[in-house]
Formats: sequence, structure tokens, C-alpha cells
Amino acid sequence: MNSILVYHTISSPAQALPGDIDISPERFERQLQWLSRWRKVVRLYQTLRATDSRQVAITFDDGFRDNLTVALPLLEKFNLPMTLFVTAGFVGAQGYLSRAELREISKHPLVTIGAHGLKHRHFTRLSHAEARFELIESRRMLEETTGNKVELMAWPYGECNYELELLCEEAGYRAAWSVWKGNNTRHSLWRVPLGRNDNLLRFIAKVSGAYFPVKALENKIAELKTSKKAAKVKPHRQEVSTTTR
Repeated sequence: MNSILVYHTISSPAQALPGDIDISPERFERQLQWLSRWRKVVRLYQTLRATDSRQVAITFDDGFRDNLTVALPLLEKFNLPMTLFVTAGFVGAQGYLSRAELREISKHPLVTIGAHGLKHRHFTRLSHAEARFELIESRRMLEETTGNKVELMAWPYGECNYELELLCEEAGYRAAWSVWKGNNTRHSLWRVPLGRNDNLLRFIAKVSGAYFPVKALENKIAELKTSKKAAKVKPHRQEVSTTTR
């Protein structure tokens, strides 16, 4: 199974960003160094047809400005490609790529631009019409700015379902990626999230395939806890109801 890695911002804020999505430049460089030695890093679209378990693809979500100023120089150092999924409505906002910077990074030979929604909304909470508009308009804006065809997308928050997967295909996207949600089909392919808590040991474990089994176990435990809580509450409600009568 290919490992598709997802980063967000390569920075060192004093306080962790929501979701611990920040990774320091030093830690990111050590991860790239390890990848360049022990894995075959390929362009994202190449993983759609490959079966080599040593293959890894690097992706970034949202379109932070440091993807250009910090991450790209480090990727250049090791000659590793990346796909940048840009939230079209964030372009020009503080901390994110400007239109000129997006145009600049899109022309780099190591970079492929993909869509990441228009306003970074929860697609599973949108109507069919709203979701379709986000898919089509975000691609249109990115293609207009970069002059390149945009065929790939990533779901904001990694959230999607079967209906959205079909809609994404109908909208003309070649493929789409979530995180661990969705059906892991061509328009909800899973990725491995990385953040500030991923030291080199955790990083190697995630890249080597440990993330999804662990995540599945965590989800199972969470479901069991929810079921137990529901079971405890139910008798209590029955007792109150009986007393009332």
C-alpha cells in the first residue's frame, strides 16, 4: 500500500495550531532526509496506478504561505515532488499564498496544484447544490490563477461519503483524497496526517503502515465507549419514566 502523507504548515508557532497541524522546519527536513534514503517519493498521480509499497507521495493542504517560502526550498534540497491542495477562497488571506505566489509555485517543476474546496467547509454538511458549487468554483478559480488544469482534489477535514465521491467524479476530478474517512475508493483515497507531535520514530511508523490499523482500533474503542455510555443512560431513563407513572 502506498503511503500518502499530508502536511499543512511548516512553522514553529509558540502555541500549537488547532489539530497540531504545524511542523517545525527542522523536523520536516529530518523527515524528508529519511524519505529520500528509504523510500521512493513519487508524484501523487503516480500512486493511482502503482503497487510498490515503498512508494510515498507528499501532499499539503490549505495553501499556507510557508509552503512556498519554507517547505519548497527543503523539497528542492532533496528533489522531492509535492501536491499542494489549495483552498481557493483562502488565496490572498493573511498567512496564505497570494495570487502571485500561487502562480509562482504552480510553475515549479516539483509542484502539482490540486483543489481543496472554496471556503474549507464541511462537505458532509452541505446540500448537493452547495457541494457541487464548491467543487466546480474552486477548480475554476485555481485554473484561472495558475493557467494549469486542476484534476485532483482533497476533502476539507478529510470528510466525505459515497454521495460526495460520486459528485466529485461527476464534476470531472480525476481522483480525490480524504484522510481516513470515506470508502478509500478513487475519490476518497486515504492519507496519513502529520503534525507537531510526530517525531522521527512516530513518522517512520506512520509511513510504514502503522497509522490505519491504529486509527481503526481507536475508532473501535471510541464506539465501544459510546455504546457503554448509552447502555448506562437507558436504564436510568426507564426508571425515571416508571416513577413518574
